[in-house]
Amino acid sequence: MSQASAIPERKLGYSRARLTLLGVGLLVLLLIAALMLARSVDRVEVLGILLFIPVFIAALFWNVPGGVIAAVLAAAAYGFLRYPAIQSVGLEPFIGTISARTIGYVLFGFLGGWANKQLETSLTKLELYDQIDDATGLFNARFFLQDTELETSRSQRYQTIFSVAVVDVPAEVLAPLSRRQRTGLLKELGRILHDSVRTVDRAVHGTGPNSQKLAVVLPETGKQGASIFAERLGDRLTAYLKQRGVAISKPLTAQAHTFPEDEAGISALREEFAEIDRLEHPEESESPAEPSRAED
Repeated sequence: MSQASAIPERKLGYSRARLTLLGVGLLVLLLIAALMLARSVDRVEVLGILLFIPVFIAALFWNVPGGVIAAVLAAAAYGFLRYPAIQSVGLEPFIGTISARTIGYVLFGFLGGWANKQLETSLTKLELYDQIDDATGLFNARFFLQDTELETSRSQRYQTIFSVAVVDVPAEVLAPLSRRQRTGLLKELGRILHDSVRTVDRAVHGTGPNSQKLAVVLPETGKQGASIFAERLGDRLTAYLKQRGVAISKPLTAQAHTFPEDEAGISALREEFAEIDRLEHPEESESPAEPSRAED
C-alpha cells in the first residue's frame, strides 16, 4: 500500500474530531429548533432549521460536493414545505424567505465542507509528521529513525561521531501496575530523562513488545562519555522505580553505541525502533520512517 493510499485509513484523530463536531453540531441545531418551538415560531421555519442537519452531515462526510448537493435538496424540501401556503396566497410573499433559506443552505454546505476538508488535511499532516510520544512527552520512534539517519549521514560526510544511550525498562516490571499508575510513571520517567540531557541531545521513548525503551541521541559524544551517561541514567531510573514501589530485582539494562565505531549496534537499535514504529502505525505496510541506507 502506498503512503498516499494509506492516508484515509490512518486518520483516527480526524475520525474522532469529525464525530465530536457531528455531535456538537447536531446538539446546537436541535437546541435552536427546540427554542423556536418554545417561542411558538412557525412550524415550517422550525423544519427549515432541521433541514440544516442533512446539509451538515453531508458536509462532514463528503466535503464541499456533498454539502452543496445536500443544500440544494434542502432548499427544494423547504420550497415543498412552503408550497401549500404559496398556493393559498401566491409566490410573491415567500420569494424573500425562500431565497434567504436557499442561500443559507448553500453557504452552510459550501463553507462547512471546505472547513471540514481543511480540518482533515491539517490533522492528517499532524499525524504523518508527529514526532512526539504521547506517553512521555519525549520524541517518538519515528523521530529516532529520522534523527539517527541524519546523524549517520552527517558523520559519514564530515567524519564526526555520535552516540546513542539506551535504557530498557522490562514490561514485566510495570505489568503489576494499573493503567493509571503506568501512565503517571511513564510521564515521570519522561520528565527525568528530559531533565538529564543537554540542550543538543534528543531524548526518545518507544514501547516495544517486551520493554519500554528510553534512548538519548548524543551528538559529538564518544563511546566512553556515552557509556558513563548510560550507566548513570540507568542507575537514576532504577532508583526512581524502587522509590515508587516498583518491584525491580536488578538494575535496568543500560547500553551505549557509538557511530562509526559500533555501526552494527546502531543498526540493531534502529531495527528495534523501526519495529516499534510499525507497532505504533500498524495500518502502514511501508512506513516512511523505516531505516534506509544513509548516503555518503
